[in-house]
Amino acid sequence: MPPSSAQTTYGQRLRKARKAAGLTQPELGRCLDVDPATAAVRISRYENGQHMPDGPTADALAKALRLPQAWFHAETDAIAEAILLLSRMSKGRQASALATIQNHIAAG
Repeated sequence: MPPSSAQTTYGQRLRKARKAAGLTQPELGRCLDVDPATAAVRISRYENGQHMPDGPTADALAKALRLPQAWFHAETDAIAEAILLLSRMSKGRQASALATIQNHIAAG
């Protein structure tokens, strides 16, 4: 069965994040406390969209890569970027940015 678009998107973002962090597949796998002999295969299957990590594993990957888990699941790249930018702001600045977006939408 071919991977779903959600699996493909997750995998592409995981690969992009891993490479941006300068990690190899085995290195990222070690962050998950998996058997070193299978770490690269497991990460490769996630990146290729063959498998989706379960909740705790997805949490561990996001934490290891210092990214919000929502970034991996966003439907579009623009939404993913907005999630990433918002996650890097203080809570006060997040509220301000959301108010700006809401005002922009209300203005039509």
